[in-house]
Amino acid sequence: MTRRTLPLMLLGGAASAAPTKKQKTAIAEIQQADLAFCEATKQRGLDGWMSYFADEAVAFPPGKPTITGRENLRANYSRMFSQPGFSLIWRPVKADAAASGDMGYTIGTAEFSRRGDDGKIVTQPTKYLTVWKKQPDGSWKVVADLGN
Repeated sequence: MTRRTLPLMLLGGAASAAPTKKQKTAIAEIQQADLAFCEATKQRGLDGWMSYFADEAVAFPPGKPTITGRENLRANYSRMFSQPGFSLIWRPVKADAAASGDMGYTIGTAEFSRRGDDGKIVTQPTKYLTVWKKQPDGSWKVVADLGN
């Protein structure tokens, strides 16, 4: 399996020549959800971040085992958010959705910042892949999150 086929596998081959109306709507909603996710994180920190994760969400932290479930995710991310000078901002550069309109993903760029040992802010550019699932109430929640 190549990196190019992973998003297609996640969405069951959603990349067709002509997206369905459900796909187009879902793609727009997912992009908007991703931007709102970033804004909630900027405004409310860890609580804003966690508000976008589904109960069964999975994260893939670099060099560590996968983390499953909101409680475990909160415990893991609380260390990151408690770092002096911490901030995380991002923007989706690509989104796609399944033809059914109930699953999708965003790929984007991000900037992770924290205060270094010398007291200066250190900023690191990163990339991410987030898998979204439409919830029964119509909202979109993160079910898988991968950053580098």
